[in-house]
Amino acid sequence: MKVGDLVKFRRHNKSPCGIVLEVIELPNSPHPSQPDRRAAYVQWACKYTAPGNYQLCILETIDESR
Repeated sequence: MKVGDLVKFRRHNKSPCGIVLEVIELPNSPHPSQPDRRAAYVQWACKYTAPGNYQLCILETIDESR
C-alpha cells in the first residue's frame, strides 16, 4: 500500500472509499491482539468515517496510484 491508493475496509460489504495520504509505522501496536504497527493515514469520502491512521491489515486496495 502506498500514498495515493484508493482503499476500503477489508471486511465490509458497503465500505466507504478513502485515499491513503501517508503510510507510517506506529510507535506501539494498538492492542496485543493486533501486533502489526504499519498504518496508513486515510481520508475517507464518507463524512461519517473519521480520517485517521488505520492498520494496513484491515484495509484493502481498490485502485493503486500510478
